[in-house]
Amino acid sequence: MDDLPPGSRLAHVRSELAIDSESEESGSATPTNADTAKIETEPFPGTEPFPEYDESECEMLASSMAADKRREEAWIYALGKAAQRENRILHVDPNIIPYFQSDPSHRSQVVLEQLRDLLADPQMRPEIREQFITMINATLQFNFVIFHQSPEFLAPKEIEDAELHLETVLNLVEWMEENLREQLEAAEQASYAIEDASLEPTSAYERLCKMATLFAKAMKKPRYLERRLLALYMDMYEEWVHTPFILLRNHQLVNEQDPSPERTKLSRRVIVIWDLMNSCIESYGTLTWFTLEIRRQYFAPVMGYLCDSPEIWQHCWDQYQALEKDRTQAILCAQRSSGE
Repeated sequence: MDDLPPGSRLAHVRSELAIDSESEESGSATPTNADTAKIETEPFPGTEPFPEYDESECEMLASSMAADKRREEAWIYALGKAAQRENRILHVDPNIIPYFQSDPSHRSQVVLEQLRDLLADPQMRPEIREQFITMINATLQFNFVIFHQSPEFLAPKEIEDAELHLETVLNLVEWMEENLREQLEAAEQASYAIEDASLEPTSAYERLCKMATLFAKAMKKPRYLERRLLALYMDMYEEWVHTPFILLRNHQLVNEQDPSPERTKLSRRVIVIWDLMNSCIESYGTLTWFTLEIRRQYFAPVMGYLCDSPEIWQHCWDQYQALEKDRTQAILCAQRSSGE
């Protein structure tokens, strides 16, 4: 095999690959003519002919993707701010009544400004925006009637006017509290039903479908935006109504000779609204806890079983095939009936 004709094709290939016995055994560092030719023709000496990846190119690609992601996030943020500004101009600022800017504290102004921004959030539901604008306006009007309309605190005419505005706030807060209480009761019942479904001796897929149906039917997704909105309104109510009213009323009670049922009723309404809003905030927190606990206890384990159980997917496919077969037979029967 070593005595090949000089011009043969095999001799040419062996010279190109440099696998002759002399080059293998000698280990000489002197490059052959074939090695020199390879070095001259390679575009990037020292790299593999077909590398799995080029590290520098991967770094450049990752940097480019990160820059694109930052640019996309910046665009989303800018568009969101533009939509929020437009909502404030069109739907929020024109619908909130004027107020005495010199009287409330600086924190009152800040809280009200934060409320305006949050109400203009593009993700805010229009009906919730309208409800809270009504509550804000009633709060501002109550503040004007109680603290600016008459030099006498809780004069008879003040009480009559203030009750109307306070009733508006009370009705809306009672509606929210009742709605959240019903959601809590539904969440408790759903958790019991989901627990029973998780113990049924069926496949993981069937248990997941049943639990998901129970969850979607009974529970609503927690709305963090509305919870934050209610918390901000509580701050406003505290600054504009609750704290100054209680402070002045306590001083008035010390010097009051004849008890006034009207003043007492109004004072209780102010406190009841505050307590109901605290209850709403607690209900929002409990609903969030219920949602996370149900996901942790029941849905996460079943999803783990699904990922590790190929036979479940085969079962799903068999069920799908059976349904398709039944549907095809029904179509054929209908066609035969119409043909007869």
